[in-house]
Amino acid sequence: MLRKVLSHAAIYGLAAQVPRLAGILTLPVITRYLTTMDYGVAGVISAYVSALGILQSLGLSVVMVSSFARYPTRYRWVWRQLHGFILLWSLVYGVLLGVILYWAIPGEAAENRWLLVALNVLPAILFNSMGLLGGLFYQLQQRPLPIAVNSFVVGFLTVGLNIYLIAYLRLGYMGWFYSNFAGGALSFLVLGYMMYLRERMWPIFRFSWRRIRQSLRVSLPVVPHYFSFFLLDTSDRLVMDFLRVPLPRIGSYNIASSFGLYFSAASGAVVQAATPVFMGLYAKAASSDAATQARQLTFSLQVLYLVGTSLLGLWMKEIFVLLIRNETLQAAYPLAIIILMGYNYKPMYLAVTNQLVYQERTSVLWKISTVAGVGNVILNLLLVPVFGIEAAAFTTFAALMFMGYAGYLLKEYRQVSQVDYLPWLWLPLTVLALLAVYLLADVGVAWKIMLTSVLVVAGTSYLYLKKQLH
Repeated sequence: MLRKVLSHAAIYGLAAQVPRLAGILTLPVITRYLTTMDYGVAGVISAYVSALGILQSLGLSVVMVSSFARYPTRYRWVWRQLHGFILLWSLVYGVLLGVILYWAIPGEAAENRWLLVALNVLPAILFNSMGLLGGLFYQLQQRPLPIAVNSFVVGFLTVGLNIYLIAYLRLGYMGWFYSNFAGGALSFLVLGYMMYLRERMWPIFRFSWRRIRQSLRVSLPVVPHYFSFFLLDTSDRLVMDFLRVPLPRIGSYNIASSFGLYFSAASGAVVQAATPVFMGLYAKAASSDAATQARQLTFSLQVLYLVGTSLLGLWMKEIFVLLIRNETLQAAYPLAIIILMGYNYKPMYLAVTNQLVYQERTSVLWKISTVAGVGNVILNLLLVPVFGIEAAAFTTFAALMFMGYAGYLLKEYRQVSQVDYLPWLWLPLTVLALLAVYLLADVGVAWKIMLTSVLVVAGTSYLYLKKQLH
């Protein structure tokens, strides 16, 4: 079962991550010409764009998914109306985004203020809604090739432009924004051709306001749930900006957190592949041992995540030296270890949320995600002024652990759960793994090779024994 999940992850998700991997491999080239100030400017602006980006779709992707399943012969008509509404709403959203960005852009980037606003607002108005429409359409049609091709082509264009604009033209942080704009434009052209010309999914601007109001009543309540992921992944930089943390320090944190986000993005392919498997097991849990199989799959994924993040964390110092040719930025590797280890929450989080979604008890999801996100912000506001940016890394880890394990305490989950997932064992094991990797990050290479061998053998042995016993 684990092999099936991982093979599906490779087919449906990891192909789109190849450009991201290429982007990581370009770090030795571009980091020579970047400073903590460049990373700070990019981190602050990206945080504001991410925070407001959740408002652009208004959660209407939920309605699009449900209409696809419920109205297989006329969902296109529903989607075209929603697409038309989102395009018009994007004009209002773009103005809001522009005003906030104009105010929020750091003083160190004041000379490029209007250009930065344009490079972020125009894609939001012109390109982003097509990404939502095309991405959902081909995902639900189970036709991953168009999405993979689009991601592959756009990703390599963006990576190539990053090298040219940053390493050759020496444009610093502006290179990222020019590249992202060009990538967004190309993605719009590729998906626009497929959706508008081949699928005839033109937007309907004379939509039914009754349909829109009904859709918003369904979609708006899920926006806080989506927003919580921003609060966990990106809000740290906004809090630092609010607290007037020096921009170079924000830049150091930004480069450190990016490694956790790289891992999170790559593991998203595993999540995408595992979710339908979990749903299938829950569907037949009443008449078989499927609930036990779901637990076995969760445990196998948890071991895979723990071994993978521990190995990356153990070698993080060397990874930074290899990839980041800037001594100031290299010093951020301890923060990267802490943030990276937090993303071990996902397998245990999936076990709870997939069960609640299957049982249609989604109204309680905010008790996990929103509480974790808001708690992360509050802790940052309290602790960063006292302990510095290091506190933000630890609060992110704590919030992610809450995401992974708080669901097991919910009454609604306990009422439907059929097996014990041993959260009381996995949580302290994850914390111990963080402490061990953090303390061993500076040991010699020979010790790290030995520890790596032990981890690989232990993880492989566990998965092999699980397969033999079941």
